[in-house]
Amino acid sequence: MSIQRPGLASMPPAVKPLVAAFVLAFGAAGAQAQSLSEVVQAARSVDATYLGARSSADAAHYRYEQSRALHLPSASATLAAGRQTSDTPYVPSQTGTSSNSVGATINAQQTLFNRANDLQIDQAQKAVDVANSQLAQADQDLIVRVSQAYFNVLAAGDALQSVQGNSKAIAEQLASARRNFEVGNATITDTREAEARADLAHSQEIAAENDLVVAKVALDQLVGRNGVTPHPLILPATLPPVMPSQASDWVSLAEADNPSLLQARLNLEIAELVTAQAKAGHLPTLTVGGQYGRSHVSEGFSTSGPGARFSGNGNSGGVNVTLTVPLFAGFSIQNRVRETLALEEKARTDADGAHNQVVLGTRTAFVTAQTQAAQVKALEAAEASSKLALDATTLGYKVGVKVNLDVLNAQSQLYSTQKDAAGARYNYLMSQLKLRQAAGNLTANDLLPIDALLVK
Repeated sequence: MSIQRPGLASMPPAVKPLVAAFVLAFGAAGAQAQSLSEVVQAARSVDATYLGARSSADAAHYRYEQSRALHLPSASATLAAGRQTSDTPYVPSQTGTSSNSVGATINAQQTLFNRANDLQIDQAQKAVDVANSQLAQADQDLIVRVSQAYFNVLAAGDALQSVQGNSKAIAEQLASARRNFEVGNATITDTREAEARADLAHSQEIAAENDLVVAKVALDQLVGRNGVTPHPLILPATLPPVMPSQASDWVSLAEADNPSLLQARLNLEIAELVTAQAKAGHLPTLTVGGQYGRSHVSEGFSTSGPGARFSGNGNSGGVNVTLTVPLFAGFSIQNRVRETLALEEKARTDADGAHNQVVLGTRTAFVTAQTQAAQVKALEAAEASSKLALDATTLGYKVGVKVNLDVLNAQSQLYSTQKDAAGARYNYLMSQLKLRQAAGNLTANDLLPIDALLVK
């Protein structure tokens, strides 16, 4: 798609510096033209929402690994050394004692039965599944946001091209009206009407230029690069149909894959595990432990005669099995169970609401895609009819059966229809991506058919 820019000489003085700066910033961007898949891939490395979801998924995995430690044995080593002295001169037979000791002890413990710990590990695994689903949802959202920004640039470029084409046609019609007026074949009214349309087209041209620059800035912000230029759509474009072609098939896909619905179901399962964990407060726990120690003691004492000293090594060890049976905890366990049951009911209600919302969103997205497909066909037919109407009106003007205003109206209708048709094509492609997002199965591979429709 070749985009012509309005001449700076014809623009108001206050607008010239801004437009000139934008043209310099983006005029050399063609060398960085990228496909939609490439732009989305680049955005993954800078988008804060997506990166945050990925970090949350990593953190959830590490929390699960921490909870698995509840199933594994624990061990610790203790090393101690000490010296003790005493002096009792008032005892005739003993004036002082001293002792040195060094010892090391190893303790180990393994839980044999603890239902609450088992349920806690299951909850951590469900939390990993929730985080992974949120990451998939963030990725789909990123694809839609970047695609929308990508198509906004293309639509703004097409709109600018249509406005410039209309402006050029009006300028030619203005020149024709002036020539006819000079030779006496037309009134000054034709010239004034063409001048008014030319001024209007000039203002529309400035607005379209601004829209294109704003759209490019938004795309650059998402991608984290400057001067990214999308590949334009190949015309005439053969747009892919909506497949599957039945709303019920899309609803079935959404019920199986939609991340929001999956998260709601996982939250219900987590709530059920929390309730089971609370009830496990009534159950006993069983652990086995063991310890082994080795020590060295050196002890001496002095009397009124020569002193004496004794030393030696000592060993100790043992194994114990501990059964803990809860008897009464001030009704805290019973009230905790009631609390978790209430939260479980809330999670169940939320899951039902999420299901209804997903079904509604999927059906709405399907209808929107079908409507956009029909609108593309209608606007393309209207564009073809507008071209024929303009040709007929121009011929009628030349033979004197149409006036200048008729030609101007036909030109405006044609270029407006061209702009609407171009925008409808992008809206249809976006509606397909949003439909897949609603179904929950939007992936980067879904961008490849769109890339095939773009100029390489």
